[in-house]
Amino acid sequence: MRKSRGSRWVAVAMAGIVAWAAGCVTTPRFDRTGSQPADTVIVNAQILTSDTNRPYADSIAVKGERIAYVGDRRGVADFVGPATEVVDGHGRLVTPGFIDNHCHPLWIGGMTYLQPWELFTLETQADLLAWVKQRAEEHPELPLIGGIGWKLSQLPEGPRREILDAVVPDRPVMLMSYSGQGGWLNSKAIEWMESRNPVAFELLAPVRDPKTGKCTGECMRYHVINFLDYWTWAELGSEVEEGVMAAMTRTLNEALSYGVTTMHDVQLYPQFIPLILKFRDRGGLDNVRVRGAYYVGHERLADETQLKQDLMAWKKLYKAESGPHLVLGDSLKFYIDGTMDNWTSFQLEPYTDNPATCGRPDWTQKEFDRVIEIADALGLQCCAHACGDAGARRVVNAYEHAQAANGPRDARHRIEHCEMPSAEDWPRMARLGILAAMQPQHFYGDEMIEKRLGYERAQRRSPWRSLHEAGVAVSFGTDWAAGPFNPAYGLLIADLRMNYKGDDDWGPKEAVPVEEGIRFWTAGSAHALFMEQDIGTLEPGKYADLAVFNTDLREMPTLWFLLFHEVGLGNLDTFVDFTMVGGRVVYEKDRPGREKGTK
Repeated sequence: MRKSRGSRWVAVAMAGIVAWAAGCVTTPRFDRTGSQPADTVIVNAQILTSDTNRPYADSIAVKGERIAYVGDRRGVADFVGPATEVVDGHGRLVTPGFIDNHCHPLWIGGMTYLQPWELFTLETQADLLAWVKQRAEEHPELPLIGGIGWKLSQLPEGPRREILDAVVPDRPVMLMSYSGQGGWLNSKAIEWMESRNPVAFELLAPVRDPKTGKCTGECMRYHVINFLDYWTWAELGSEVEEGVMAAMTRTLNEALSYGVTTMHDVQLYPQFIPLILKFRDRGGLDNVRVRGAYYVGHERLADETQLKQDLMAWKKLYKAESGPHLVLGDSLKFYIDGTMDNWTSFQLEPYTDNPATCGRPDWTQKEFDRVIEIADALGLQCCAHACGDAGARRVVNAYEHAQAANGPRDARHRIEHCEMPSAEDWPRMARLGILAAMQPQHFYGDEMIEKRLGYERAQRRSPWRSLHEAGVAVSFGTDWAAGPFNPAYGLLIADLRMNYKGDDDWGPKEAVPVEEGIRFWTAGSAHALFMEQDIGTLEPGKYADLAVFNTDLREMPTLWFLLFHEVGLGNLDTFVDFTMVGGRVVYEKDRPGREKGTK
């Protein structure tokens, strides 16, 4: 990845005659007598700090892990000493490292060893089945054939087990839908799961034939799938364990290549935590920062004593195992509902194409009030998935109940996705300090959204602008692997308010300009993760987590950019030249004009 010293100097020389993004520039020169010499200085850049007190700068100095200076070239001169590396940004865009408020880089990232996400790229049922067959043939050593990314619209008969049995009859096939909500199993998987852990299997809400009582192959709540409910690490073996850790590494490196430096993995299971700690101790998290949330299912309330013990054990990990690169023990994940594609998000009004249902919530109001009261009393942050307007209201009610029961505090409880919060609930969210943890890529949607909601309700999806103006703290992320890790796609969608049709006819007034979207994705997400003292903005004293872009992300929504760039999946993935975490370059495609130790 690194260029030779000679090729770098060629690039520097060429900079004197080539017009870069900011016009014709020459490599900056300093006398290198600064009284506060830094390790690295970046000059001649367009720096978006996400700091409202100083939103823009052209120079930044890094010493050790922290930022020493942010400002102009004249001021940064005092930070250039004999050994300082000076990087000429040539007008490139520099932002804080992106902070993904809601994703799954460790759990699902690791499990991509068993369930790759290639299904996202396939179009028909025939394509899906061909992929499953090939996967089984090429990997006879795997205990199961998994995958992520199928859609209901691709399956004319629905996700039936017989369809998968025809291509893989002798091994479990377990496929997750693109939203994470739907599951598609073959007969062998159903047989294995029901025999190994029938209680866990029922939590997936398997659809059963009304005549035979047998599972049809479809699961409505597959988002809580945990392979470790059905296999032990000993049964999976060391080869799978190593493969899972290698898959985590690939996932984290991909995130770094897009400028994402911190991630909130919002759904961790207790059986997986020892492997995370092993991975960390091997150095697997040295280049990134990850915060984890412990998943609490609705069945846990049946035994409050055990639940409290488990939450206390989770909380102890904060002091015992947390550090600059891994934070455990302070946040929890809940689901109040599902998603719209399989009619499981909880709506105030019936679905347009299925008037018999408003969706099915995971918790009653009384149950959710109680579990949030318990968690809040322990000082834990609650992150509740809510895609429907009725779901969001139930979450707001529970957070309000907890505050009344336990007293107010800086809890920063969150609504995850927050796709359809009713306007009536926005003032309460602001007053109670409830955060909206949103993922712009979900807004893009597909043909099922309008079928499920109807055109009028589609206007109210993802009210980013309205929530922000109502005083609700908004943060952005991707929900990877339910969306691409690259923030560029979400920023473009948020600015253009673009849906799957290529139109902006779903609530266009809710659009968020790219620069504001970057703040939501950096400063906003740092606040959502309780990490704003160390990351999220480029300010002296904070960690030097930053990304240098060869393309100004603010230009993406312009006509010029759209005329000359393909914006399909994969076409915005080369915009980052290098990414820095804690003052170290952890990803490098190219570093512009570099000058080190030369007067």
